Amino acid sequence: MGIVTAVHLYVTDLDRSVDFYSRLLGQGPAAAYDEGGNAVSAFFVLEQQTFLVLTWDPDRGREVGGAVRLELAAENVEGEIERLRVQGIEDGAVMRTRFGTEVYDLADPDGHLVRVGPAWTLHAIEGAV
Repeated sequence: MGIVTAVHLYVTDLDRSVDFYSRLLGQGPAAAYDEGGNAVSAFFVLEQQTFLVLTWDPDRGREVGGAVRLELAAENVEGEIERLRVQGIEDGAVMRTRFGTEVYDLADPDGHLVRVGPAWTLHAIEGAV
């Protein structure tokens, strides 16, 4: 094991979350699936075999909102911040990590934390443990 194949977030309003992540990622979902009841999901392709799955579940969305952080790699953080502002996403804050890198932290509509910044590498976290 060692390959992340999906990040699964429970959300309280699927349309609102699809809109947010479409603007954040610069693309809409690749697919959606409806099982009926509380099982409606939208799938975004993050990488060739890695997906962001948003599943509508009002109870679980409120229960776990903010319990995870989705980290998205960006070569040019300032450029991404400007792109997000143009898309109407501007409630974040620039932070400096303890490793000295600048990142942009924000929250999705259900309070899940999202960080945009340099890609993680083993070199970047040497000595952190």
